[in-house]
Amino acid sequence: MTINKSFWDYAILIGLAAILASNFTATKVAVEALPPAVPVTMRVAIAAAVLLCLLFAAGQRFPPPGKIWWAIAGSAFFGHTLPFSLLAWAQQGLDAGLTAILMATMPLFTLLLAQIFTKDEKPNRYTIAGFTVALVGIIILFGPDKLASLSDQSQRQYAAMLAAMSYGVNAIVTKWLVGLTWQQSTSSFMVLAFLMSIPLLLLTDLASVSASWSVWGAVLYTGLMPTALGAVIIIFLIRRSGASFLSQINFLVPVFGVIFSIILLAERLPADGYIALAIILVGIAIARRRPKRKLYSINKGV
Repeated sequence: MTINKSFWDYAILIGLAAILASNFTATKVAVEALPPAVPVTMRVAIAAAVLLCLLFAAGQRFPPPGKIWWAIAGSAFFGHTLPFSLLAWAQQGLDAGLTAILMATMPLFTLLLAQIFTKDEKPNRYTIAGFTVALVGIIILFGPDKLASLSDQSQRQYAAMLAAMSYGVNAIVTKWLVGLTWQQSTSSFMVLAFLMSIPLLLLTDLASVSASWSVWGAVLYTGLMPTALGAVIIIFLIRRSGASFLSQINFLVPVFGVIFSIILLAERLPADGYIALAIILVGIAIARRRPKRKLYSINKGV
């Protein structure tokens, strides 16, 4: 009995979504006992160690000095150090499920930034409608009366959305990364992300850091699974099935994030949280649509 390729494509996609979504739960466990800079630095350090081993095992080296390192540095900062730090701080006061829902806005930020900074994405009625629908979901999630609030809860919600925007910036930056093997790109990102995270760690009172083995286990998990393994699977799936196919993961990660938060952390989202998630996902689906191209006769030379 043979199983067609599409089955394995979706099996890998769903598995990747589950791995990435589990990060919200593990991070919540870690930051309840540790200052945010500690799990963030350890997360990228663990991932960097694993990816460096894969780089050297493949007999490869870092990319040679040149302009490509500006793009690598940009991806390390916007795709790793900044969003990891923002999410760790945000999750000190936010449930893992709520954070997962806020991160669902990432593809919307990616579409918006692509239309501003690239020439291959132009605004159309679907993107405008999608942004509008998703905005309604965000308003419901925050609460209309709290949008302009600077309460601790609101600040952490905005930090999570800023992390989503940072991932959107990274999606644009990665378009400038060409000619690198997956070992070179992933290890380079992570090593620089580790170096960038050290200043925050130095500002932390490490003498007072103390946590249980389960907390350190959660930190180890974030480094090995969603960070190191997740990075490898993302590149593998892009090369196997394409970036457009991978983009479907944006619908799966927040759903898995909410499920894990309920099962593993016994969190309970309010009803408007589920409504907001559904509306945001509908907005993403609308925004990703493309207008049908008009067909012209070949005789017209078009």
